[in-house]
Amino acid sequence: MNIVRFKPFFILSLLGLLITVSCPGTKVKEKVFILEGVAEPVEIIKDQWGISHIFAQNQKDLFFAQGFNVARDRLFQLEIWRRQATGTLAEIIGPKALEIDIGARLLKARVDMKQEMAHYHPHGEEIITSFVRGINAYIDQVNKNPALLPIEFKLLGIKPDHWTPEVVISRHNGLFRNVRYEVSLVQSVKILGADKTKSLLNLHPGDPELKVEKGIDLSLITNEILRLYDASRSYVRFSPEDIVDPSLHDETIPSLQSEFYLFPLEERSIEIYSG
Repeated sequence: MNIVRFKPFFILSLLGLLITVSCPGTKVKEKVFILEGVAEPVEIIKDQWGISHIFAQNQKDLFFAQGFNVARDRLFQLEIWRRQATGTLAEIIGPKALEIDIGARLLKARVDMKQEMAHYHPHGEEIITSFVRGINAYIDQVNKNPALLPIEFKLLGIKPDHWTPEVVISRHNGLFRNVRYEVSLVQSVKILGADKTKSLLNLHPGDPELKVEKGIDLSLITNEILRLYDASRSYVRFSPEDIVDPSLHDETIPSLQSEFYLFPLEERSIEIYSG
């Protein structure tokens, strides 16, 4: 069992119970992290299945800890997510990601952030900004100590960068179905006419008007208009050419064609955060 702690006296109050109940006889390895941004002690217990259980005394600390924890577990995924959201993949893998970036920037959510965050939850601004601060706190730790970088960063020769609330609410991960359906509907109306199209589709319980508005040229609405949308929705692919250090081209390294990797946990851990 690993214990990451901030205040020794807080740890000692927990050790007897946790060692006895969770893993009796297991040697405890202790680490200490001191982070700004946490008001009160926060406890994260990671069980043998890798599931984190977070216990905090206030909402800000709770979501700060969640952000810090997810960054420790999935930092490379978070960095690719950030780059997909901000349209900056081409910075690390070149022209093959250019259309992905253009599509992401075209479809970027241009909203009032305060209103947007409040839309998700009455305390949305506090929750999202605390989560982002937690992610960035771990990123700062890693950038100060590159030995903590997951292997993917070393292979690609990159470092993680800070998140913003805009990344959390980005639309790159939530654009589904409707746009393609709308294009198909328009193309059907163009070929078959509004009445025939309507008779072939199950539009109930509504009764939409499929009449083409004056001045709209349906011949301009082709699959081509979905090109950047499709690009923005495509998987991020890496190849051996993206590895910056030739000495790392080794058969023992898993293929970068896969998006992410999951490895079995060999031990349980307890993490305790305190400001």
